[in-house]
Amino acid sequence: MSRAAAPVAEAVDAIDDHGKKVQAMFSDISRGYDLANRLMSLGTDIRWRRRAVATLLPAGPSGAADGGRPQILDLCAGTLDSTRTIHRAFPAADLIGGDFSAGMLAVGASHLSSAERDRITPKHMDAHDLPVDDTNLDAIFCAFGVRNLSDVPRATREALRVLKPGGQLTVLEFFRPRALVTRLFHALYNRTVLPVVGWMCTGNLDAYVYLPRSIAAFRDVEDYCDILARAGFVEVRVEPLTFGVASIVRARRPSAPSTPVTTEAP
Repeated sequence: MSRAAAPVAEAVDAIDDHGKKVQAMFSDISRGYDLANRLMSLGTDIRWRRRAVATLLPAGPSGAADGGRPQILDLCAGTLDSTRTIHRAFPAADLIGGDFSAGMLAVGASHLSSAERDRITPKHMDAHDLPVDDTNLDAIFCAFGVRNLSDVPRATREALRVLKPGGQLTVLEFFRPRALVTRLFHALYNRTVLPVVGWMCTGNLDAYVYLPRSIAAFRDVEDYCDILARAGFVEVRVEPLTFGVASIVRARRPSAPSTPVTTEAP
């Protein structure tokens, strides 16, 4: 399959060449991205997202911990698939669906219902330099986006900066597996099913060769938890999904941090 597509004018500059390549890749595959996910996972990704967002707000669906309207960022939101899942779980919350791919956000925005538009604001942004004030968010969610970041520690510090004290970061991700069975499953699936289905849905084979490589090159979940702790997050918890194929990582900004949060590297 071949497909000619006009280049998308991106609204946010990536921080390096890797980021620019990832940005262009996701804009190119945006129209077939959700269908590819559904077919490749047989709908499992939907259940994973629902489970991951269920405890996003410690105060429950009625409000934020401080009694106001909850403010939630879906980071690396892509086509707003996860953002809409969060909206269904927490309909009173104000949501930002943030992504640096103009193509992905455009597709996602076109799918929003009028009720969803009242609560969801698509916004171009880079996870390394969030256009959000300090201590402004009750929660941040990120599904399958962390491994594509150019500088994970920097983005982690940014997430901590914008969360309110006690706010939660929830990450759903394919981490590099350690268990032999999971490694074998990843290797077989990612070299056969993923490239073929991805190519059929989007016409971009290179993207679905890159994506499994990004899993193999990414950190394992223990290393990622160490990054969270070094940034200042506490109560870091891991929930493996489907025999460890994916994992949910939850972490919290301390309720009363002893030192100011900084985005500068230590």
